[in-house]
Amino acid sequence: MKPRIILKSFVAVTVLAAGLAGCASSPSNCANVPGAVIGGVAGGILGSAVGGGTGRDIAIGAGAATGAVVGSNYGC
Repeated sequence: MKPRIILKSFVAVTVLAAGLAGCASSPSNCANVPGAVIGGVAGGILGSAVGGGTGRDIAIGAGAATGAVVGSNYGC
C-alpha cells in the first residue's frame, strides 16, 4: 500500500474513533475530546509499528480506536 493511502486511512480512523469516543458516556458524564485525539494518534502510531500489509492497516485502526477510547476516559 502506498504511504499516502495509509496516511489518509490513519487520519480517517483517528478522527472517527475520537469522535465516537467523545460521544461515549461514562458514569460522571465526562468526555475528554483532546485526550481522545491524542490517544487515537498515539494508538495509531503504535499500531503502525506492528506487522505489515493488511495486518498493519488493521493494527493501525485498532490502535487508533483503542487509544481514543482510553484517552477520552483519562482524567474522568
